[in-house]
Amino acid sequence: MPQNNEILNVTELMSGKDGRLFVTVGGQTYFLAEINQYSVTMDVATTDYQPVGSIMNYGIATGVTFNLTYTEAVVRDDVTLAPMLEAINNGYVPTYDFQGVVTRMDGTEERITFNNAVPNGTVGLQSLTPGEIITREQSYRLNSIPKLIQSMASNYLRAF
Repeated sequence: MPQNNEILNVTELMSGKDGRLFVTVGGQTYFLAEINQYSVTMDVATTDYQPVGSIMNYGIATGVTFNLTYTEAVVRDDVTLAPMLEAINNGYVPTYDFQGVVTRMDGTEERITFNNAVPNGTVGLQSLTPGEIITREQSYRLNSIPKLIQSMASNYLRAF
């Protein structure tokens, strides 16, 4: 018979409604309530290495990149888009600092900073389809390793 600490307690599960994304622009932090989805990914670059006498090719990690993407309903452009276009008009690409937060039902939070983010790839300005909500896609490359500033642990599952 499994012990209580080996059974998933579903009250610790979270969904997208339990998360928030914040951005800091010009020293002011804004909750991006208009975002309906975001993700931050880490891509690990590897190179192959096959030593003499081995049939095995090994993957050797050579570096990592981090990317933040989100889709927002267009309700304002003064937080990220206007400063971005103004900076580009002045000859440079701006950087942003983001912070992602997820909060469990018991109030426990996971909080991660995503700093030194620069626009990356295609950045949505306007895309309209009749009958649909106007949205804008944003993509950023993180030039700092994300920092876990508040972590969470399970109250029921053992770590090791």
